[in-house]
Amino acid sequence: MIAFFQTPVMLALDALFVIYTLWAISLGTPGTKLRIGIGAALFSWLAALYGLLSTESLFPDDISDVAFYAVVLLGVGAVGAILFSFRPLREMIAGLDQRQLMLLQGIRVFFGATFLIQGGMGVLPGTFGLIDGLTHISAGFFGLIAAFSVVASVAGRRRVWFANAFGLGDILIVATSLAFALLQDIGPHHPMMYAVFLPAPFWLWFHVVSIWKLLTEKERATDTGAHAAAASAR
Repeated sequence: MIAFFQTPVMLALDALFVIYTLWAISLGTPGTKLRIGIGAALFSWLAALYGLLSTESLFPDDISDVAFYAVVLLGVGAVGAILFSFRPLREMIAGLDQRQLMLLQGIRVFFGATFLIQGGMGVLPGTFGLIDGLTHISAGFFGLIAAFSVVASVAGRRRVWFANAFGLGDILIVATSLAFALLQDIGPHHPMMYAVFLPAPFWLWFHVVSIWKLLTEKERATDTGAHAAAASAR
């Protein structure tokens, strides 16, 4: 009975993720029709994911840990290909500022709290639920702190770097431990897969884009400083 109720909870969390993501990208970013299209696509994928997981037809029950991990990586790659292959999506992602990119991580707090509860209820192994829950809550909290710091101009760049490093590490460690340490215990159709195959790849790419912006902003600042120094010398 406890496990039964976890599917509606994860569906609600994924729906909240979609709504929250659409709100965060709307801050200073034009294109209402594009956001409607994104929302429709994400909710369609959530419906398809529900169909595949509820009927246990997404994976064979005896899938190996290596094969499962490969599918997770392919899913991340597919999301990246979609985000950066279509010009409107690529331009929208490139137009997000650090405030938005960090805000997009904030929703992870709710997922982390759910994993803590699942660990306590026995839906997830207790140790994994505790660690995964705390790291997800921390990743979301650090993202929100970084977003506030950017707006307030208080050590924003340093805190964005920290939030990205912690958040990326959280995703990579959880995905690896899920495949190689937990899969045989919970199976490939556990309700946790609603997080693995919808929000997690997006969180990873939001981190990547944020880091790319940090690096390119530094390069532009260096170039600007060099040009200014050359102009002063003349």
